[in-house]
Amino acid sequence: MSFRELCALMLKIQTYSILSLGLLTLSACQAASSPDGELGAIGTAKVQQAVETPVSRVTAQPTWVGYLKVRSRSSGSWTTPTTANRQWKSSYSFVSPVVVTMIPASMFALVEIKPGFSSFDLVDDSTFQGTSVLKHVAKCFRATPGNFAFMQFPTDSSYSFQPAPFNGSTCWGTGTQGDVTTPSNVGWHAYNTMSFANEFVFPVPAVDAPLRLHHTKHFITVDGAIVQSVPSPLPYGTMPVEWEFEWDLMPEDPDVDLVLSADGYESWLPKATISPGGVSLTSSTQIEPGSTLVVKAKAEPKDPSLPVVAMKQVTFLLGSSSLPGIAMNRRPPDIVMAIGDDADLIFEQDRNAAYGLISVDPTKVETPVGSFTEATAEVSSFDFGGYGHIMAVGITENDRMVYSRIKDPSVPPGSSNPPVEGSLLLPKRSAASYIADSWKSDENSSLKTDDDDSDALPASMLNTHVGDALTLFEEYRGFIIRGAHVRTKPSEPDYFLEDQIKTSESSAGIQRFADATNLKVHLLEGTDYLLNDRVINGNHQGGVHGGNKYLVLMRSEWEENGTSNAVGGPGTPKAIDRVAIASNARDGTVVSTIAHELGHTVNLHHHGEGAAFLANWDDIAGGRAEELPIKAPELDPGTIEIYYETLFARANSSLAGSLSRLMIGGRCEESGVGGRFSGDVGCIMRTPPQVFIPHGFGHRHERWFATELEGTSVCLSRAGTGVNAGGASSRYGDAAEGRGACAKRVCVNDNHVHQSPAAPTCTLVRTTL
Repeated sequence: MSFRELCALMLKIQTYSILSLGLLTLSACQAASSPDGELGAIGTAKVQQAVETPVSRVTAQPTWVGYLKVRSRSSGSWTTPTTANRQWKSSYSFVSPVVVTMIPASMFALVEIKPGFSSFDLVDDSTFQGTSVLKHVAKCFRATPGNFAFMQFPTDSSYSFQPAPFNGSTCWGTGTQGDVTTPSNVGWHAYNTMSFANEFVFPVPAVDAPLRLHHTKHFITVDGAIVQSVPSPLPYGTMPVEWEFEWDLMPEDPDVDLVLSADGYESWLPKATISPGGVSLTSSTQIEPGSTLVVKAKAEPKDPSLPVVAMKQVTFLLGSSSLPGIAMNRRPPDIVMAIGDDADLIFEQDRNAAYGLISVDPTKVETPVGSFTEATAEVSSFDFGGYGHIMAVGITENDRMVYSRIKDPSVPPGSSNPPVEGSLLLPKRSAASYIADSWKSDENSSLKTDDDDSDALPASMLNTHVGDALTLFEEYRGFIIRGAHVRTKPSEPDYFLEDQIKTSESSAGIQRFADATNLKVHLLEGTDYLLNDRVINGNHQGGVHGGNKYLVLMRSEWEENGTSNAVGGPGTPKAIDRVAIASNARDGTVVSTIAHELGHTVNLHHHGEGAAFLANWDDIAGGRAEELPIKAPELDPGTIEIYYETLFARANSSLAGSLSRLMIGGRCEESGVGGRFSGDVGCIMRTPPQVFIPHGFGHRHERWFATELEGTSVCLSRAGTGVNAGGASSRYGDAAEGRGACAKRVCVNDNHVHQSPAAPTCTLVRTTL
């Protein structure tokens, strides 16, 4: 950038600086518009006057480069006499390359804080008498836009620099008040930078020292003032904040590039360790990483005809997400979350020592001082969805600095294009995404955004309920299921179920449900989720979340009449407390019953209501019995005649005694109204009765043992099939208006809201003798 371009840019920048700084900057720009000879004379005079001062050595170097790191944290608690309590723990970090451009004819420099990365973690819980009344949770790791600051030289031996990249930094999280959770935008702490200006004045190198501005600043603020210690206990309303700043700057070497690359970068995925027993571990307790990536920083001359310039030292800087847990499902080991101390990607000390690196902390490793044309570091992953970035800075043998660049991601591998500015994103991904490009490509999702939820059922089902309440990022990060990690597929809606029955019949019923609905059913163990909420994507802070997705619990329960129930349904999984399959269900009906009840958990209703009841038959003799309806006060007991459908003959006198809990079905008196057993006989939402009542006049006192088929699919319309085909003359007729067409109604997305279909009045066609 030329000086005149720099001035034009500065005149557009809105800065918090004082008016005098603006006037000085403007005067420098005006000086630049003077004739070149006049400017050169003035500039030469100034250099001659100050050539021997420490500051003149600094300002004589037109461009300086390096990095900026900021860390801040706060934690504590307040308690009042009324037992109101507030506890919080939060952290913020920032890292970015920095370019400093000296402003001629002034004692100022423009500091360009390049696009970088910041992380933000917060848990803030207010309670009253032990009950949470307001809780904020936020977790972000994201790219930050470029910004500008100023450096000033107040004396011949000092400079001031007070970066504040945290100003205006916010993170979208959640706020929970009672049972209601809503999005919440949380901001980081700030302080009056003008009040602390004197704290950010540092010495420049002496005239005989190497040119390097490497400084740190650490302090604690309480109520906007710097304190030497934090009061204990904290007075109510007092919130201490700790601040740490570090920057390292040297004159730029304009002839060298430091290019970052990684072995297997194109296909590398973040992973985590699962113990041999199938128990997932938090990243802070894993012994071995799930995967590692070897990163190289290579010195290359900008002009290929020039010899390679060696580096005296190379420093690698890593920024990482810190997602809760290691996958999307929140498990008992994930309940205790180490805020800010649970990075998904780190530099392990032992692994990097093997490359001769010195470990400063899990985010920073460096070579010893020496001579290198290439340096190697290794990143360890402890999460299946971890993401981050790496940058590096190198000091050349002529005591100048370069910050890393990367190969142009827009050109094919192997091309000779010059490197471009930017950090090495982990995994290989676009800057707008946290998902590995390779996984997106494998799943035909390269054009999808991280919040995409466009899973769809087969077109033949004519279903318009798109999505399964999992974002693309959540499908990518995946789940720990029965001791193994599964990345779900964004092309198929997912359904999560814990089968506590675990019999061959329950497995067959689940498979029938899956085959009928075309949902991808994932069978869980009890340790794969938290029992108190059934949310399967609970580890969503810091990722890309579109709403909670719920699993379904199915278990065996004794029921007086042997009937099963999807408690809370029909609806989507969130509404279902449990699926209770009667342990005393009629033999031979368990498979169809399970498929049917699971249908109620994905928004499927009966084909109609009514025209169905349970009854006991007593005093069976001579083909007759006393029919006693169960829990149906609107139906009178009476004598009925018994027939066998297969023989089309009156039941012989060999049937005697009593029969219990018979499921009996018939038609509705109302024209066009279908009852429980109406519609498509092949649909799982129509389980066949044991006995049916003929609806023809003169036969309504008869009871026929039915031999109807069980459903194995979901219907496409309300039209009756099989024994229900033929309209008014059929056994049970078409499904009720607004019912049937189950294929179109299947929905596993808890973010969708569905109106329950109407239940037209149905009066059972039934008489007794």
